[in-house]
Amino acid sequence: MKTQYGTLRKKSGAWIGCYSTWFIDREVKTRRQHSVRLGTIAGLTKTEARRELKARIDKDSGLTGDSRRTVGWFIENRWVPLREGNWRSSTRATNLQTLRYITEKFGDVALDAVDPVELQIWVNGLAKKFSGSLVKHVRIFLKSIFAEAVEQDFLHKSSARSLKVPNLKDVPKPYLSVDEVKRLLAAATGRDRVLLRLMLVTGLRPSELFALRWSSLDETRRCLSVTESVYRGEIRPFTKTTHSGSRKELMTVFLPDPVVADLVALKASQPQQVFGGAEMQATYFIFRNRKGFIYKENYQVRVLNLLAKKAKISHVNFQILRRTVATLAQQLGSPKDIAGILRHKNVDTAALHYTQQMDETVRGTAEKLAELLY
Repeated sequence: MKTQYGTLRKKSGAWIGCYSTWFIDREVKTRRQHSVRLGTIAGLTKTEARRELKARIDKDSGLTGDSRRTVGWFIENRWVPLREGNWRSSTRATNLQTLRYITEKFGDVALDAVDPVELQIWVNGLAKKFSGSLVKHVRIFLKSIFAEAVEQDFLHKSSARSLKVPNLKDVPKPYLSVDEVKRLLAAATGRDRVLLRLMLVTGLRPSELFALRWSSLDETRRCLSVTESVYRGEIRPFTKTTHSGSRKELMTVFLPDPVVADLVALKASQPQQVFGGAEMQATYFIFRNRKGFIYKENYQVRVLNLLAKKAKISHVNFQILRRTVATLAQQLGSPKDIAGILRHKNVDTAALHYTQQMDETVRGTAEKLAELLY
């Protein structure tokens, strides 16, 4: 009875509603037809009679919600309120944008009028235009939305219950060869050379890299302590996602000796009087501009694009640099070591959960990577 609205007819000055129910009798599905007097023609308009009939159908079928409610209404009033409390501020905007794709297509469609085949065809079309990540998130949301509609008795069955992930577009995943890395480093000078060398043996994300302060550097222990990150133009405490939410964390990044020497030399090249003394210098960003921390978008346009052109490399960005670290390190250490360098929770997924300690095999792999690229 998912899409049943019944039929109306007039009889002896009254509205008569007709609909069917089904029951199982000795493993045989049997249909039972019903007729119900809804009211007089003088007392009810046809629209009101249809509303009365739908209420009767819903009551007999066990539905307490109105399946004629639109998908957009259900998302806004019944689904989002149950989910948004668990959304991180960093993902809220992304989630709302994903929902926008759904509501633009099905927002005005009644819940019980969404056809599973039409839903699959639409998702298949998305896969030809957009990234695999978006397609997967749309599917997850659709399955959750319609499952919740069933849970709240708006529907008997979910239109998305059999929704599958279609074949996704092949996405190029370029990385730099050792020769290209050396050409890139040769094209860079001063602060930019130090930044690239640091990133190419630690795999730091730009959000971590540009939030580093001189107080983060421990020359004796040869490591960096990451306590902050840059997010949408603001400095915020570095957080780690856990099952119970997000919490502040300290991330330790091991540094090979040549990188420590680079950073020490860069620090010494910055006159302390500019910062107001050594104590004040410790609070300043390691890679900074006149206004404070560097925006990765600005650095991409003003530095990386120009260095790539100078080094005769088609394209360089931060994602390519991190992929380069992972790819070149494959021949130098175990998958677990690479996951440790990139601070992935496991060897298979580029997750946002970071290890807190660096073991000796990870240290050795990082040293070998520095020797290969320097």
